[in-house]
Amino acid sequence: MEDKRPQFVSKRTLREQLADVLREKILRAEFVPGEKINEKEIAEMYQVSRGPVREALRQIEEEGLVTYTSQKGCVVKVLTYEEMSELYLIRSTLEELAVKIFDGKMSREGLYKLQSAVDDIERSAEKKDLYEIIAADERFHSAIVEEAGCERLYHMWKSLQGANTATYHTMKSQGLMPYDVLGRNHQWILDFFKRQADVDTITKEISDHYAVVPKTLHQATRQNESAEE
Repeated sequence: MEDKRPQFVSKRTLREQLADVLREKILRAEFVPGEKINEKEIAEMYQVSRGPVREALRQIEEEGLVTYTSQKGCVVKVLTYEEMSELYLIRSTLEELAVKIFDGKMSREGLYKLQSAVDDIERSAEKKDLYEIIAADERFHSAIVEEAGCERLYHMWKSLQGANTATYHTMKSQGLMPYDVLGRNHQWILDFFKRQADVDTITKEISDHYAVVPKTLHQATRQNESAEE
């Protein structure tokens, strides 16, 4: 019989490993919006107790990937415009602060990391592989924050990684993923770093980069509501 248990990395907690498994299943559409995630079935599938599964579900609930309802229990969800706007505002503000700390002057290593991430975003977007897109997107923005060399700032920003994951999942679920421009949008920011643009210009571009996503969802939602009237 095939062993379906994931190959866990020993240094990570069981909760974190199970959260990774569940997150990937959602992003690869093995669980779809509105579908119930059965705690007992997950525990049996991976031969673990229900405690770590419950903790993992709580973690991805905080990220905005699932929610609990009295009727169905734990179900896959999508973010609302308001939730997405709030989460991205915080994330972009922290990222802009990082840019101000290093005065917008990326190191050669930092620029290399950004270009490598952009190339990966483009390749993943061509395949419409959401899981790989998100991984490359995280590497891109993480490189910007890491450049500041401020550990506490980085940990605050990193704590919102789940929000970014939930945002991408929501956009795909709503049929709004702009696969054809994802690489270009990130290259646009990278080019400002390469040209050593002033800090105000770079931070404005980062702010606009984050703001366009919830705005797109908001416009689509309003159009759908108008069509239903």
